Amino acid sequence: MTILASAIAAVMLSCAEPNTQTPQTKSVTEAVYASGYLEALDQAVIRSQVEGVLLESFVNEGERVRKGQLLFTLSGVALDSRLQSARTAYEIAQRNASESSPVLEEARKGVAIAKEQFVADSLTWLRQSRLYEQKAASISQYENAKKAYESSRQSLERSIVQLKGKQDQVIRDLEASRKDLRMVQDELDFFQVKSDRDGIFYESPFSPGELIKKGDILAVIGSDRGYLGSLKIDEKDISRVRLGQEVLLEMDAFPDKTFRAKVTKIYSRIDPVDQMLRVDAELSDSLPASLTGLALEANILIREKSEALVIPGNLLLPGDSVLVFQEGKEQKIKVLTGIRTLSEVEVLEGLSAESNLIKR
Repeated sequence: MTILASAIAAVMLSCAEPNTQTPQTKSVTEAVYASGYLEALDQAVIRSQVEGVLLESFVNEGERVRKGQLLFTLSGVALDSRLQSARTAYEIAQRNASESSPVLEEARKGVAIAKEQFVADSLTWLRQSRLYEQKAASISQYENAKKAYESSRQSLERSIVQLKGKQDQVIRDLEASRKDLRMVQDELDFFQVKSDRDGIFYESPFSPGELIKKGDILAVIGSDRGYLGSLKIDEKDISRVRLGQEVLLEMDAFPDKTFRAKVTKIYSRIDPVDQMLRVDAELSDSLPASLTGLALEANILIREKSEALVIPGNLLLPGDSVLVFQEGKEQKIKVLTGIRTLSEVEVLEGLSAESNLIKR
């Protein structure tokens, strides 16, 4: 009977005292989780402006390049005939606009002939006018001389207008042919793809012989001064991230190393697809190899506390309260929280290091 009573008492005691644990005093760091990829500083892509076959590549991945350095040549056979036609048209336009232009020379001769005739008819009309005043010429002789004068004057004016028109036309033709030639030359330059910056040639997805379409990415080039993490954070964390905050980066390519970085840019546009915001973090540490495009995970450090009273996050109830066992019974207590991590919560008020938290 005594043994049975003791067993019943033990069972009742175990039912009365739930499974509990006490808060811990430890260092805790609040951080915002982010994911993204690695890219070089000032990284940019070079796109093809034309369609053609890649004939030759002059740079290997990982090599340094200079601004203006030739990277690729593409086929431009169709442009060769256009270039020759444009050059021929420009040369003809130059000749037509020169002082020895046959087109202008013909118009000048027309003006000279009309001027000579005008001078002759002017003298004749002047002479007939005097004779008519002296009653030495008939009215018909006077009028015929006047008509000849008017006709030659109009002819001279037309010749001058025609000369001016041809002069203007050859100038317009010269400018148009020069513009056409420059346009073809510029288009031909697109088949000679050059670097637009100093840096490292990181990648090209094409090999000689492959067809390149307009808009295709031919190369990825970035600065040799360092790297940054192109990160994305959840929209709910936007207000917690600031410029200059320290970032810890991890990459699968370097599993045993954590890289330090700092937030250098916070973008202002949220991606409408995933509702994430881009943040750039420039690496303070150097990389063991020149690589870009590596996937990475990051923690943006918001604040840190060396001695904080911490409880497991799964013990915090909605409304920031916890269940504790005190005075022999279960009680619900309101707490004031501080730093929160993925698994833990700092408690500022409401608990002590001796509090017995009920585990469910």
